[in-house]
Amino acid sequence: MTSPAQRHRTRALAAKASAADGAAPAVVGGIFGQMMAKLTQDRRRLHDIKSVERKIGLKRELVPEYQDYLDGVLSGNAGQPDEVLTTLMVWHIDVGAFARGLELADYVLRHGLPLPERLKRNTATLLLDEVAGAIAGGAVLKHDEAMLLLQEVARLVDGQDAPDQARAKLHLAIGKTLAEQAGDEPRGPLLEMARAAVAQLRRAVDLHSSVGCKKLIEQLERKVKNAGSSG
Repeated sequence: MTSPAQRHRTRALAAKASAADGAAPAVVGGIFGQMMAKLTQDRRRLHDIKSVERKIGLKRELVPEYQDYLDGVLSGNAGQPDEVLTTLMVWHIDVGAFARGLELADYVLRHGLPLPERLKRNTATLLLDEVAGAIAGGAVLKHDEAMLLLQEVARLVDGQDAPDQARAKLHLAIGKTLAEQAGDEPRGPLLEMARAAVAQLRRAVDLHSSVGCKKLIEQLERKVKNAGSSG
């Protein structure tokens, strides 16, 4: 088990390496090299596993082992290219640790860091596909938590280039979350929430006609109409 002193040293070395003026992260203290070696070993372990479920389980075990390094890089805030950080951003999203994944994504986007070439997507597209897409599929059960995450995704991808099909997932997720919050018989503020849900879902359809929410739009519009006629 890592001691508090070792954890502090890892954070300090990572911050110092990240902040080195124009230097490669591996130069100062060797912490980046150490973490890259660990990442390479962990990737081999993942590669040997066929089951996606077991891969996710292993990633869930591994991500805590990188936290001190990641904290150090974030505090250094120098924006050096860092495959460890970008890979761990993806792993956090893979295991459903969306808040931490978005914290790392904020750093990646602010500094314009490239993702590993094998991902074949930019950061904005990945966030739309994997975070908004997962929430649209019901990955976050608490509506307030889901909405906070979606608002952060929207902030991060604002002005970023991404396919319309991917961006539609954000509007779909927001629309679904608002619809669930509005309930079956929306009144007052909940009625406005239902109307906002319709607007979000219609925008999703505009961006990608096969996004899969036309029936939900019809149901919401009936609820809004019934609420108006009974109000």
